[in-house]
Amino acid sequence: MHPSRHLIGLFLLIVILAACATAVSPTRSAPIVPYTPPPTSPPPPTIAPTPWPTAVPITPSPTPCANPGRIETGTYSSVTAGSMNYRIYLPPCYGADGRTYPTLYLLGGNIHTDAIWDELGVDEVAEAGILAAQWPPLLIVLPDGGWVANNTSGGPGSFESVIMNDLLPTIEQTYCAWAAPAGRAIGGLSRGGYWALEISFRFPEEFVSVGGHSAALLDQYAWPAVNPQYTGLSQNLGDLRIYLDIGADDYVIHNIRQLHLDMETAVPPIPHTWILNQGQHEETYWQAHIPDYLAWYSKAWPFDREVYPACLP
Repeated sequence: MHPSRHLIGLFLLIVILAACATAVSPTRSAPIVPYTPPPTSPPPPTIAPTPWPTAVPITPSPTPCANPGRIETGTYSSVTAGSMNYRIYLPPCYGADGRTYPTLYLLGGNIHTDAIWDELGVDEVAEAGILAAQWPPLLIVLPDGGWVANNTSGGPGSFESVIMNDLLPTIEQTYCAWAAPAGRAIGGLSRGGYWALEISFRFPEEFVSVGGHSAALLDQYAWPAVNPQYTGLSQNLGDLRIYLDIGADDYVIHNIRQLHLDMETAVPPIPHTWILNQGQHEETYWQAHIPDYLAWYSKAWPFDREVYPACLP
């Protein structure tokens, strides 16, 4: 072999060995340290929820006056009819605030005494409504009609005179009754409804409201000057509030319904409330509607006791 070829081969071998000698050795990675999680804080202790403090029972505060309402009985002397009986409902706390009360006069039918409205439960209904603030405290007077209510038709010397000249003054002098037209209402059932309308239509300036509940307008002896079917149309009734109601099956419905129609078609119409219910001419009918009656009468009177006149001794 030619000597120059040996030299070239030797040279190439040297170059290759040098390249291998200068090759960069791979860098060793840093040893992997196993991960140790940082110490965790111990979980907070479980705290039981704090119960609400047990409410201390509250003793109800007493009402300003714990005295319940009551029915009292009395008599009065009438020039026309002699000695007459009445009952009167006095509301809870009667007389405690020194003020007068609005007064509702409720008349019974020709077979009834002063007990009828009491027996129907008017005092219990009144009491419940007063305590529930459905209507203001009021007096309810329940007079006996006696023979004079059944045997007279109206005008001077009749039951009208007994009510206007004898009963009203007695009540307003004896009790804390609001002695003004704005404080008086009158109503009645059956024959008592006739009298309530007869009296109020002839003296509309003396009452704020009148109710004829199944009013029996059947008096054949009542002449136009006293008959409510005439005076209800001919008199100037002013601002008198009028309530007429009856059961659809009541045998006395004809005349009271005719009065309603005549008032409705009068020129100008005469304002009034007309209620036609289901029912007959019987105690269960009136008893069922006592709450309606008291709610209606009471709308004329304020709740605020401070606006009522003082009750003078």
